[in-house]
Amino acid sequence: MTPALSFEELLAWSDESTQRWFQFLAENPAVLDLPCGVYGTSNVLGLVSHIVVVEMRHGQRLSGETVSTYEQFPEGPLEALLDLHTEAIARFSKLLADPTQDWAAEMEFMSLTAGTLRSSRRKLLAHSLLHAVRHWAQLSTLTRAAGFPTGFAGDLLLSSALQ
Repeated sequence: MTPALSFEELLAWSDESTQRWFQFLAENPAVLDLPCGVYGTSNVLGLVSHIVVVEMRHGQRLSGETVSTYEQFPEGPLEALLDLHTEAIARFSKLLADPTQDWAAEMEFMSLTAGTLRSSRRKLLAHSLLHAVRHWAQLSTLTRAAGFPTGFAGDLLLSSALQ
């Protein structure tokens, strides 16, 4: 048997990480105003918005729905962004629970930064879940350097979402 991490486990880890970050940011609102140039954002709130908007857009795309534009999503406050994340996680969970999903099916879509892309639905789902984790890691470095250590580790090894 090949050891493997399921998408359900990856989703749980991604959600756990995101929940920790939202709690940290709610307890340290000054962090939201820190300058941040990741993905061309001007501050941390902009990066958090980018993270959850990507989750939502890919969730819509994988669900076969019309994909909302960036401008259709709120840029804040933090509570509104957490609601978007919660909706995206529910969307991914529903898709993963549906045995009729064809994860090998190819889809073509317009990326905001890379133009037209072609990907399997499986790869897009993996990207959707790992995208947030990657940006939270970037944010971890930024917050520590600004004097706001999070006090938690985002490592998969230390996650309660996976045994």
